Amino acid sequence: MKRMTTFFFLFILLAITAAGCSSKLDDQSWKLDKKHNPLPDFVLNSSEKVQETYIMASTYPDVVAQVPCYCGCVADGHKSNLDCFVKSVGEDNAVQQWDSHGIS
Repeated sequence: MKRMTTFFFLFILLAITAAGCSSKLDDQSWKLDKKHNPLPDFVLNSSEKVQETYIMASTYPDVVAQVPCYCGCVADGHKSNLDCFVKSVGEDNAVQQWDSHGIS
């Protein structure tokens, strides 16, 4: 009986710990850093998920640049998924021009 009680409390402790460590990504409010040009109308007129994706691409360019382009725009010179969202970058990785391929 003592062993069962110990197991039960360990299970409860583990469940509470797991719940406390859960991701809160859905609760995060994505904001565009002021160093970037504002999002263009073709992004602002899209869904919230598309807007968040463009903001994430500008926030984590090194990560997105490691993902191969999947939109079929290799002929347009795209080398990575970042090229589908960002057309040009200036100093301090500030987005100067956005690309519309990320919407499709």
